[in-house]
This record gives sequence, structure tokens and C-alpha cells, in this order.
Amino acid sequence: MQSMTSAGISAAAQERGATPLFSVAAGATDGLTPAELERYERDGWLGVYPLLTPEGVSYTCQVRERVVKGFMPPDWLARSRDAQDLELRPWFKSMHAYVPTFYDIACHPAIVRRVVSILGPDVIAWGATLLRAPVGVTHRWHVDVEHRHWDGVSVFIGLENIEPRSTLKIMQGSHRIAEPPQAFGVNDDDAEALAASRSRVPESEIVPVPVKPGEFFIFAGRMWHGSHNSGTLPRIAMITHYARPDARVRVPTNWNEPINWHPARPPCVLVAGEDRAGVNRLVVRPTGGRQT
Repeated sequence: MQSMTSAGISAAAQERGATPLFSVAAGATDGLTPAELERYERDGWLGVYPLLTPEGVSYTCQVRERVVKGFMPPDWLARSRDAQDLELRPWFKSMHAYVPTFYDIACHPAIVRRVVSILGPDVIAWGATLLRAPVGVTHRWHVDVEHRHWDGVSVFIGLENIEPRSTLKIMQGSHRIAEPPQAFGVNDDDAEALAASRSRVPESEIVPVPVKPGEFFIFAGRMWHGSHNSGTLPRIAMITHYARPDARVRVPTNWNEPINWHPARPPCVLVAGEDRAGVNRLVVRPTGGRQT
């Protein structure tokens, strides 16, 4: 089992020197309560929960600045056809497999034990990326391509400049809809997205999740979500993705059906339990490398 233990968290803290990455309030958790699980099944999301200290938020963003250019962005990925390309410049959603700080965040018990309550005892983290949303930029309503092909759970961690005008918007209840927004002709219009979702789930609501820097919330992989940064500063957030080990993880090179899949096998991290399927490439905690 590769889950992050208390000893592992302490060792990671020593590597950072005196920087306290995780909030004491994150603490240990036994997972989700029955009431939370019922709410998750109904609404498709839960939170918010504490995770990072202010110093940890700052440090995480500093690490991002140092490493982000070492990962293959979406526009490059669309032109890549050689499996070796992702060895030289990894997939932008594989950051947790190469950067120790991001690995430690993706494996923290405050996240993992809650995800285990949803997915079961065996869980992999297959994706982690740190996204910068410039002022004025809209990210259309969508379901992540990967979670349209295998089920799972996503976690949104607020870092810098998270406020009501820049946070992630989720369509509460939309995880129960089989089709993504684009099947209804929806892109970035909130009214159209709400009408489409309510045509299948009448109680749907758009929720700009009130997450603050250092906090996180959990949402179903098939939840409709999007964002529009109408604030005054670029927003930075981390999104991590989890699934059961029997999900065959692949790298998409485009966003609309039909999906083209890259030949490379992306690295995944076993964060809880065992891998009984053996269909993914598992890696252990990175030892430095791209963090420096």
C-alpha cells in the first residue's frame, strides 16, 4: 500500500525544511459519515475541508512555477504520437508522479480516506495537475474526458486567488446524467447548462463552491463543471483524480468524441489498498527530480 502515513508526512516536511505544508485542522479522518455519503449520492459533491496551511499554499505555488514547463501541455499533447514523448515531457495530469510535494498532497489521508469511503478500499490517484486560470478566461461546462470513459472521483484544492468570482462551478445533481453538456449543445452559457441539466434532473443547481485557499472539496467524476474567472487576479488550483485500480487509465489527446488515445501508459499511484487488476503502470513516491 502506497498511502501517505504520518511518518511519510513528517519525512516530507523535513525535506521542505520548516515549511508546514498541511494544516493541523486537516488531521486524521475515518472517512465520510453515512449522512455525507447520502449527500454525495444525491448532490454529487462534498466539502469544503481544510488541507494546506497558508505557507503550504505559497510553497505549492512556488513549486508549480519551477516545474510546470517540464510537463506537456494540452496543445502539445494533441500533436504527440510517440510513447517516448511522455517520458521526456510527461502528461500535464501526471504531476503527482514526478513532483514529491504534489504526490504528498494527492496521498494525504484527509483526501484519501474520504475517497475510499466512496470508491472502496482499493484506490489509485491517476491524475494531478495545477491549473492557472487567467482573468477573464472561461472553461466551458464539461465532464473530464477520462471520467466519461471510467468512473472516479475528483478533488479541487484551492490555492491562490480563490473567491466566488473565480472558483469552480459545479452543476449539483448532474453526475446522474449519462451525457456530458456537449450532448445538449451546451458550452459556456450557464442558463443553457442549467436548463439542460434540469431536463434530466429537475432539482439541479449551479453552485460556485465557496472554497478558500488551502481548502478542498470532492466531486463525482461525471459531474458537470466549469469556471469563469471574473475576478481581478489569475486563479491557481490543484485538481487530483482517483479511481479504482481496475480502471484502465489512458491519456486523451483531444476533448470531443471520438477520443484519440495516446500510446503511452501514464503513471498512477496506489494511494489505498491493493492493485488486484494489474492494468495500470504504478509508480512510487518521486525522490526529487522535477521538483528541483
